[in-house]
Amino acid sequence: MILGAYKINNIPVSELGTYEVADLNGNDPFVIGETLPAGYMNITSISNMHTYGSGLIGSVFGFRDWKCLQREIKTLVLDIVDDDIDANWNNLNATEKLLVCKYILSRIPPAKFAATVTDAAERMKIATEYDFNNRQARGSWTSPTGRIQAMRIYLFSKIGTVNALEVLYDVVQDGLIELYEGGIDGTVEDGNIGINDFILSRAGYSSEGLTSRSYPVIDGSGDTLQDVADTLIEIAGNGTY
Repeated sequence: MILGAYKINNIPVSELGTYEVADLNGNDPFVIGETLPAGYMNITSISNMHTYGSGLIGSVFGFRDWKCLQREIKTLVLDIVDDDIDANWNNLNATEKLLVCKYILSRIPPAKFAATVTDAAERMKIATEYDFNNRQARGSWTSPTGRIQAMRIYLFSKIGTVNALEVLYDVVQDGLIELYEGGIDGTVEDGNIGINDFILSRAGYSSEGLTSRSYPVIDGSGDTLQDVADTLIEIAGNGTY
């Protein structure tokens, strides 16, 4: 996605210390999307995503939670390091290194994390915030929030109450929701059995997966159960809801 800043007298608001709200002409100071409206400048960068991106969460489809911001920062980081964080760590400047630790900590070699954040208490704080943000975005079985909630609502709308409850019973019984809450998506993604294996009926899953069942799609969309499964995967993995 592209991060844009509205231009006042051809200067993006990100470069202005102060500005009058009237000068925005009714436009948002910052926007994010696949394309930018007229009047905005592309200011996409790791630092700008951190500074302005959190305020745009929930503003557009596919950018609904913290993990969507994490995804965009990860894409920028991997481009800078040519997909090898360990080998090309020094392609990042000092500010970027610290932000990478905050947003994609699970991908950072421990030695590089320790060298970047030398204080042990600060490292613990970053790790705690990282875990909290991930869990909040994924959602919880006991709290109607995040991607889990979006998946539940979508599933009920597509296959009806009886069948959706049957699915939810199975994923809860197998502990897949708890695994997802804790960061496990599936064998392809993490090397461990997870909710994606159930949704896509991957080989090796111990029970009958979603796509191998015969539930009708009831909303009149013409979608197949495979379409439903693919959308659930997108919600779970990319926050596209």
